[in-house]
Amino acid sequence: MTDMTVSFLFIVMILLAFFATQISPGGSVPKELLDQRDAQIAELLEELEIYRSNGTTDIALLIRENSRLERRVQDNEARLVAIRGELELDDSANVISKIAQLRDELQRLHALLADSTGENVIERYNTLVSIQRAELLQALQSRITAADPSIEVGISGAQDALQFKGDGLFASRSVTPSRQGSEKMRLIAGILQDVVGCYSFGEQSQLDEACNEHVAIIDALQIEGHADSDGFDVTNMDLSARRGAAIYGEMLSQNPDLLAFANLRGQPLLSVAGYGEGRPIADEEVLGGKDANRRIDIRFIMFSPADEEMVPSDLDDIIRIRELLANGERK
Repeated sequence: MTDMTVSFLFIVMILLAFFATQISPGGSVPKELLDQRDAQIAELLEELEIYRSNGTTDIALLIRENSRLERRVQDNEARLVAIRGELELDDSANVISKIAQLRDELQRLHALLADSTGENVIERYNTLVSIQRAELLQALQSRITAADPSIEVGISGAQDALQFKGDGLFASRSVTPSRQGSEKMRLIAGILQDVVGCYSFGEQSQLDEACNEHVAIIDALQIEGHADSDGFDVTNMDLSARRGAAIYGEMLSQNPDLLAFANLRGQPLLSVAGYGEGRPIADEEVLGGKDANRRIDIRFIMFSPADEEMVPSDLDDIIRIRELLANGERK
């Protein structure tokens, strides 16, 4: 359709040029010639309008778009030539394999640099991951508070867990969360689902450098139940584990896709633990202290490499580490 439209315009231009040649300088144009010209131009313009009404777009726009695309093609071709030149490739060489070789060389140079400077690569990686986890917890705390200001959420002293004060979540000796507590934990589950994909694998994975600068990978997202000091220690240990399991069920009932997130070994992130009365966050001699200790923590346990070979250099390098783990070379 566009080609036909352009052709009509070209014909109009030819007609104009032809009639222009019939005019001699200082001479006059016969009326019948002018009428003939006007009639043919009107007919062509009428047919052009028909084509436009049938979906043909503005010619000037098409010409501009065509020019823009041609420039992009030329720029990309020039860029490709430049890249191949920088990589010292001939026309038959494989760019992907060459990039893989360069990545291996980069890792080797990193190792040499670490040896020459005495830097502990594992310690450096773990430190950066700890910083990123702390930033993640602070962002989650802000989102949860903004979504429901009544939720009392803190961050553990080690900067590795979100702590939700009891605040009526569980009645004394009960493993069933209150209605209000269940609603709050379901809201929290939805917020977690929006975030953990950038630090995990699986169907819902959203790993990206934009949100995961230091290649921090969650190994487990542990839902931890806690109890107050009433009763026996063994009973409280069982009670806290059952509370963790109850919240696990509440969160999955609202957001079953949380099970789709996995760690480097392909295992589900979510897990459950119970700590009894052993990790209180409030003085039980104070009003409301026992209620605060009947709580849930969500701990972010991060992947920690066993040796330097398991330290990822970037997100692409994670594939190599997953293969090592899958092959059983690192337990």
